[in-house]
Amino acid sequence: MTFYKGGARKRRDKIEGEIIAHLRARGAQTWQLSGRSIPDLLVWTDHPIVLEIKSGKAPLSAVQAHDQNPWPVVRSVPEAVLAVFGRFPS
Repeated sequence: MTFYKGGARKRRDKIEGEIIAHLRARGAQTWQLSGRSIPDLLVWTDHPIVLEIKSGKAPLSAVQAHDQNPWPVVRSVPEAVLAVFGRFPS
């Protein structure tokens, strides 16, 4: 597993940069993750949370689609903010 504070060295989902910008604007720290079968983003506010980011209608992998998926899959900025802060952005 690899941590990148800036841009990760693999192809990223198109919406990821926008999600990171909105989370950081609300005071969250973010780290992009890369590796097999791990989520895309580690976010820290007052507690850690990891997010799997998917752009548009990108399909989920078998692990991500499973009902027991341990982290949220988000496809938009409002979904990401809701997952991290527990409320929609105002």
